[in-house]
Amino acid sequence: MKYSLTLALCAFASLASADTIGTYGDTTVVTGPDSNPAWQLTSDTTNTYSGVYVTVTAPLTPDTLTELSADYVMLTGTFGGGAPRFSIIDTTNNANNEAYVYFGNPPAFTDPNNGNTSYANTGNYADLLSSDVRVYSNGFGGYGDGNTGQTWAQFLSDPGVGTTQIGYITIDLDAGSFTSTQVMDATDFQVNSAIYAPTASGVPEPAGLGLMACVLAALAGARLFHKRRTA
Repeated sequence: MKYSLTLALCAFASLASADTIGTYGDTTVVTGPDSNPAWQLTSDTTNTYSGVYVTVTAPLTPDTLTELSADYVMLTGTFGGGAPRFSIIDTTNNANNEAYVYFGNPPAFTDPNNGNTSYANTGNYADLLSSDVRVYSNGFGGYGDGNTGQTWAQFLSDPGVGTTQIGYITIDLDAGSFTSTQVMDATDFQVNSAIYAPTASGVPEPAGLGLMACVLAALAGARLFHKRRTA
């Protein structure tokens, strides 16, 4: 798949000093419902995809990823078509090298915050004790689950998965062109102890232009794949 392969090839272009955060597609910074800056992600027939990504440069593998969460509120539309979700992308050269962690209440992945105008937290989706079946492995670490959902603990038990280096973790919104328009505000994107939030001028430690171009090219094809993930 072009999306995964491009991200795999881009993984080694990341900035060397520390993990960084950036945005892609139709993502802007607005004033969120708590009066602080928020990322606003939009997906519709014109702007089909948007998202926020963390470029991981420090050692991080699924078995050392213990906290994965974000605050969010849907402003237009609701969950559907495989979005919103976290995508976890490895650093291998596999054509398919991602795992998708879907927001919401499984198995239909409905929005528990539907109809509200204030933030809700996703909860920790990297919880070994969770019984939620929300993880779908599309070749992460060389293992694919055949489009069968797993708990986080089951995902970690897949061959080779637990110790594979993570290259990127993203929040993706890309179903608006074939479900209905989706607009979501998000903040406090947490990866282990690191909590990422936008500033009034944009995002902290923005990725370089070369990396940004790489990510944009990779993520442009995501929507078509996730359409078949619709619950």
